[in-house]
Amino acid sequence: MDRPLRVYLWLAFGITWGAGGLALLTGTLRSAHPLHPLHYLAAFGPSIAGIAMTAATEGWAGLRQLLARVAPKWGVAPWYAAVLLGFPAANFAATWLLARHSLSGLPSWARLLWLVPITLVTDTGPLGEEFGWRGFALPRLLRRWPPLPSALLLGAIWWAWHLPTFFIQALSQSQLSIPLFFVNILALSILMTGLHLRTRGDLLVVILVHLMANYCGWIGIPFAAEVSAEIALAALVLGVGWLRPGVRRDRPQTRSPVPQDNRARPAGDVGSGSS
Repeated sequence: MDRPLRVYLWLAFGITWGAGGLALLTGTLRSAHPLHPLHYLAAFGPSIAGIAMTAATEGWAGLRQLLARVAPKWGVAPWYAAVLLGFPAANFAATWLLARHSLSGLPSWARLLWLVPITLVTDTGPLGEEFGWRGFALPRLLRRWPPLPSALLLGAIWWAWHLPTFFIQALSQSQLSIPLFFVNILALSILMTGLHLRTRGDLLVVILVHLMANYCGWIGIPFAAEVSAEIALAALVLGVGWLRPGVRRDRPQTRSPVPQDNRARPAGDVGSGSS
């Protein structure tokens, strides 16, 4: 693990745990819906650290590239649709198989659609974390290790960052099983790493995965069913070979590189992005 990544982790954990600890000491995390600035500072710790470290290590050019990765791209549009439709569909299917009675308690179809943008606005996770975890940390891990170890290591770090939330009653994680959440977050990390590789480092697609994972919990999908769906999706990523050691990119790109000459690219090059 290189020094910038170690510094990033110190910053991400320090901002979150420091602000969260201060919020606890001042009593601002005792309500069921904490809206204090310290809560938002803690929740945005990974993204703040990711943006700061990108600027520190790569300058304005690197920061512009990071922000460009969240801009929607036509070439990645099928993946956006797959996440927005396929992820909740997998969760509904898992609920139908494992806890069919829970389906009767879900919101109406019209309300289900409206809750997607509402979740993005009210949930701090997708925007508060992904500029750090998948924006800064994952590309650096992929330069040093193959995709699967990178996904598992980042998943374990991601889980550890959440640990204090299991002991704060005002936060939703306090109602969840810590070991089951660990399995859940490893599965999500595998899925998001696969999508990162298939979309040449697109950041919006992993933000949407994070959004839909939180959305499914918010609308009432049982956590065990959600974890089962995410394990199935992670198994699919592994089964189709998205995390094979050869399927990796040392650096996310926001556009296809311009050839320097007329030589044909090797047949095994995976730089074309999504298939």
